[in-house]
Order: sequence, then structure tokens, then C-alpha cells
Amino acid sequence: MSKSASMPNVGLRSWQEINQRAPEAALSPVARRNRLVRWAGWGATLFTGLLVILLTAWAVSRSPAVAASDDVGPLAMPLSKVQFTTDGMMTEGWIANFLQLHTGMPLENINLYALRQKLLDTKQVSDAVITRERPGTLNIALKERHPALRVAVDNGAGGYQIYLVARDGTVFTGCDFPVEILNQIPWMSGLALHRAKDGSGFEPVAGMDLVATLLQTARARAPKIAAQWGVVDLSQFDPRPNAPVSLIKITKSGDLGQLTFDATLQAADFPTQIDRLAFAARTVQEKAMLISGMDMSIENQVVVRPLTMAAANTRRAR
Repeated sequence: MSKSASMPNVGLRSWQEINQRAPEAALSPVARRNRLVRWAGWGATLFTGLLVILLTAWAVSRSPAVAASDDVGPLAMPLSKVQFTTDGMMTEGWIANFLQLHTGMPLENINLYALRQKLLDTKQVSDAVITRERPGTLNIALKERHPALRVAVDNGAGGYQIYLVARDGTVFTGCDFPVEILNQIPWMSGLALHRAKDGSGFEPVAGMDLVATLLQTARARAPKIAAQWGVVDLSQFDPRPNAPVSLIKITKSGDLGQLTFDATLQAADFPTQIDRLAFAARTVQEKAMLISGMDMSIENQVVVRPLTMAAANTRRAR
């Protein structure tokens, strides 16, 4: 029996020795261009980041060191000037003293919110804008309330304190008002003030806008008559919209005596009432009449009240 011949193993390789990776496909021109664009973008980003880091390090090395104290550096410049504006009576000197501002104090140490609140608490100031302006200026712009009437309130110590009443009814002490200005403001009578529940002064007086409008109309249309008004009596004044009766009386008005105006919202035509007053006043002066007052609250007419004989003799004797 013949034996089959076996083949030698020389030159044979295992499958593990065969390269299993497929050859890379050739890149198209568009693919190569896109890859170059991506590489360029990554490179530009990396370059920009390194440049920013280098510039920041250079700037830090060139800038002087700043101490932690507020007394050093541009943020702690001393106050050198107060720029002050207002539409009222407050003066720069009074404001600087009231707010305790003085040159040399660090500008950044000034609490703007606290200063504003302190001004608003006076109630004479209705709005305040306070800003810093480097190198050392503090800007203060005020909007003040303007008084329509003044009132004397018992201070509980045998004297009295004068308060002012603004058009919006706010009651405040007059800060920095010259005496000659105060003397031109009529007194309010016949109406009690009520203390505020929070202890911050007095509750606003209702209806003062209507009273202020009457006074303003009189000054505009009959200034010589209005200049003699000394006391405004509000004892019969009712500010409610549907009040059946509401009267404003001027109890001191020179030779014209007591003047009465209709202040109900339905009939408060102050220009017409003032015009009727001015016409009647001219007639009284032309006839040299002595009167105790005039009433404009009756529609389309003026009621002129003559003086009694005793009052007429007293006035002639003056």
C-alpha cells in the first residue's frame, strides 16, 4: 500500500496575519477643501485664545497695583463740588448742611439712596435725582412742592409751629423759605389737621387741588384783588365729588370783606366767579360803597352785603 505524500508547511500564513483594513478611499477635491477649512478654523481659534491670554498678561504687568483701601485709586476721588438745581426755594448751602456734605469726603462713600430718602422725608421735596460725576462732582436735582396755604399748629408748649400745605395736600415745614415769600401765602383756617398714623407728620389735606386752583385763577385774572387775600376759611369746604354744598371763603380780603365761592365739583367755574367778583369790585369802588362781603356762590350773580352802620363808622375812623 502506498502512502500519500504530505505537503510541507513552508510559506503558508494564518488569516490573523492578513491585513484586514480596507484601503482608504481617495478624497475628492471638495472633501480635501472642507478638511483644510476645518483645520484653519481650529488654528485661528487657538491663535486668538493665546493672543488674548498674552495681551491680558501684558496689561496686568503694565498696570499699577491698587491697594484694597477705599482711599486709593480713581474710585475714591474726594468730593470737590456739589452741582445743585431745584425748581423751589432750597439753596445749595442749606442742602449741603442738611445732608452733611463737605469737600474732601470720598465720593464713593456717599450713599446716594440714603441722601435721596432724607430729602424726600422733608416732604417739601417731591422728587430727587442724585448722581456722581467723576472726578469729584455730586449732582443733586430737586423737584419741590409749592405751598398753596400756610397753617399755624399748636406746638403744645404755649406756641405754634407754621406748616405749609401743597397743592397735592401734603403738609410740610417750609425749609429755607424767605420771610417775604411766606408772608404772601394766605393762612388756612376752619380745617383741622390729622396726625399721620406712622408718626411722620400730618395726613394730606383732601381737596387742596381745588383750593389751589381758585387761588391760582384769582392771581391770574384779578391779581390786585388776590394780593389782599389773607385767610382762606375751609370750614364749609367739602371735597367729596358729590357734595351738595362746598364753599371756600376768603375772610380777609381788604375792603371787599368776606368773599364766598362755590367749590362743588359740579359748579366750580372759578374763572367765571372771579370775573364776576372783579366786575362787582369795580362797581363798589366807583360808588365808594362800604361792604362786608360778596357772595359768588349763587349762579350768574353777585350778592353784595353792605356794612352795618357801626362797622362803617369803625372803618371810616381807621
